[in-house]
Amino acid sequence: MYKKTVCSLLSFLTLFVIGLNPSASAAEITDQNQGIGALGRIEPRSRVIKVSHNAGPEGARVERLFNAEGDRVESGEKLAILSDHDKKEVEVEATKTRIAVLKAQRDSEQIAFDFNQKEHHRYQSLKQDSMASISLADAKYLAFAQSQANLKRLSAEIAHAEAEQRIATEALKNTLIHAPVSGTILKILTWPGERISDNGLLEIADLTQLDVVAEVYESDLIRIKVGQKATISAKGFNQPYTAEVRELGYLVRKNDLNDTDPLADRDNRIIEVRLTLDDAAIHDLRHQIFRQVHVRITP
Repeated sequence: MYKKTVCSLLSFLTLFVIGLNPSASAAEITDQNQGIGALGRIEPRSRVIKVSHNAGPEGARVERLFNAEGDRVESGEKLAILSDHDKKEVEVEATKTRIAVLKAQRDSEQIAFDFNQKEHHRYQSLKQDSMASISLADAKYLAFAQSQANLKRLSAEIAHAEAEQRIATEALKNTLIHAPVSGTILKILTWPGERISDNGLLEIADLTQLDVVAEVYESDLIRIKVGQKATISAKGFNQPYTAEVRELGYLVRKNDLNDTDPLADRDNRIIEVRLTLDDAAIHDLRHQIFRQVHVRITP
């Protein structure tokens, strides 16, 4: 009896709305009242970042890790040291030593240059007064010119050595891997003694803010606006969670998430809509990154 009464009431309301808008069908009215449903996945606001190395195509071997999975790290904190760190450190010291030697040689040559310059000017004046031979004046000029050339050569060598030092310093920096953001280490992909592959060293994310990325049918996007509320649910959740539409995607593409329904369309064209989960959901869902959920965006 109760069910019949409820059904009759819903039918009456539907007919009433259709009477106001004759162009709307009963199915459209019911769908609009229920909102827009979609599959989604839980993601950190920061996204999951795969941290790798910058050692070039030859790769690098991990010497030491400073953190474990689940550790909280700050942006810029040291995560790992690579096996060639000591070698690169010695190369930097070698360039520093070479620069110091070249600068000492330049200082010595500067003294010789100052003396030869004075001698050259003095013998030039004596040659004009016929008090010195032309050959001796030319010898003084040759010594002066050689000192001048040596200074230029040493200055160029110092500049080259300083450039090599900068290269060596950057190479040394690449033997240390730092956290790109403040967050939690989700998964270690390469352990000490292993060479870092294309998979990277580890995955990190900031779990203090969580999103849901909903795959909305392209035909439904016109009904979604930033600021709309939504309900997030999934099998095993103790309660549904609330979220708010924050960002609409720009690209239409094939869906990544598939329903368990064998009759569901496996090749839908969707647009990603990002929703911000409320703070109450963060504690419960921070260990369920990338979990598939059901999203219903209310009108």
